[in-house]
Amino acid sequence: MIIKVMSNELITHMLNLAASRRAKVLLVGDSSLSYDAIIRVPNYRDHEEGKFIIKVKEDADRMSRESIIDLIVLSRVSNSTPIIVGINYGDEEMADGVAYKVHGIYAVGIRTFKRILDNEGIKFVKDKGIVRASVKGQLLRRLREDRGMSLATLRKCLVLPGGLFMSMRGSLWRLRRGQLGCSLAYSTRMY
Repeated sequence: MIIKVMSNELITHMLNLAASRRAKVLLVGDSSLSYDAIIRVPNYRDHEEGKFIIKVKEDADRMSRESIIDLIVLSRVSNSTPIIVGINYGDEEMADGVAYKVHGIYAVGIRTFKRILDNEGIKFVKDKGIVRASVKGQLLRRLREDRGMSLATLRKCLVLPGGLFMSMRGSLWRLRRGQLGCSLAYSTRMY
């Protein structure tokens, strides 16, 4: 019974966030389905609407692979982004600003879901226990130039214990252009 109350509170909170953004919501009252709501947010990005198909699950890590596949198929049919909104990922509480990869789709906490509705980017992705940061290439370049750093100096700053570093010129090139994410340790050193 406690789990049902938590689900209802989480759904209510999610719906309130969507309503505050003037989103249209189709709520499904059957928790046995692989989704709970479809949300359409007007003027989401470049005057286009954002469409999301949502499953609310207290522990996002407990989504079955079959439910995930259903959610992915439904998202493709409805041309929407699949998201799991939860409280926990396994034994840990979901952190703000972090998306957790679950069988190929993202699970987020309610605060991160709010960021998504506000069209703010997700800063970190946790996949298989590793947290990775998204890198804004233009910001990285501006910060590097403001500090008078050359690319060689930046590469030296990214040395990891044991002498490993991003030695491949192509990797650094892709990182600067925002085409490559990096670990939390790298992003902390860069910024």
